[in-house]
Amino acid sequence: MAREERSLVSIDALARSTANYRPWLEGSAATAKQIGVHGFRFDAHDQLAGVALDAFHAILCLRGQASIRRAMGDAVEVLELGPGDVLVNPMAVPLRWSWSGAVEVLNVTVHPGYLDELLRESVGGAARLRPRVVPYSPDPTLADLGLELLHELSTPQLLGAHRGARATGERIALHVLRRYTDVEYYNHDRTFTPDERRLLLEYVEARLDEPIRVERLASLVRLGEHHFTRTFRATFGQSPQSWLRERRLERARELLVTTSQSISSIAMATGFSDQSHFTRCFGAAFGVTPAALRRGQRAAHRGVD
Repeated sequence: MAREERSLVSIDALARSTANYRPWLEGSAATAKQIGVHGFRFDAHDQLAGVALDAFHAILCLRGQASIRRAMGDAVEVLELGPGDVLVNPMAVPLRWSWSGAVEVLNVTVHPGYLDELLRESVGGAARLRPRVVPYSPDPTLADLGLELLHELSTPQLLGAHRGARATGERIALHVLRRYTDVEYYNHDRTFTPDERRLLLEYVEARLDEPIRVERLASLVRLGEHHFTRTFRATFGQSPQSWLRERRLERARELLVTTSQSISSIAMATGFSDQSHFTRCFGAAFGVTPAALRRGQRAAHRGVD
């Protein structure tokens, strides 16, 4: 997967970036506790650069007609979308598409954290979800649930409409879990795959000047924080925090010997709160202070010259 396809994006953000996007229902964003829902109209458009979505998106066509060419992973399909049809785009799968025609849709978003919670309630923690690449086919159950959700949202005066919408949202999430994901079971001795290790390293190396939360690292490889930490130790032989500190210190040592940046600038560039903290950690790791290392490198260069 190309690097740009690993960057997860929101389909709502993509829709809003098109000139012909016209919202008719602002709705709410998806969270780990509830689905998200938006309504919009748009005309013909293309998404030719590969993207991977940050959540599952069920696009229910309410009005209009569209011809769609969708490349999903290695598969390419051509389909027609009309009133009552629903198209599900999985999360974290490289996608490209081309639309012709004007449609009005209800876009229902299911956050991966919501699906993870449903999975944990069912099987415990020793499993994780993998998006299933499902070719387009009619899904009348999901279409009916989408229309039921729209009814609850459109009639807020009904007794219990808000609770009804949340209940319908949970049924939609359950349907997505059952039909559009695969469950991967693992034992506690598993280690990260080469692709997972590369993904973690690339993410961290690009953000060493920022705070990096273990929770975010866990989400990259679709694990809960507890099982991520356990798998991390089995893979790298140390905690995520220790590994992150090593990555920061290795980058700092590289900058000390290859650049003329000040030590305080290097401390900030590698995520340390201040120069004093950086110096203590560096000395504990390498047995020499940053200033002493730089002096030694300069002296060695003068001796070679």
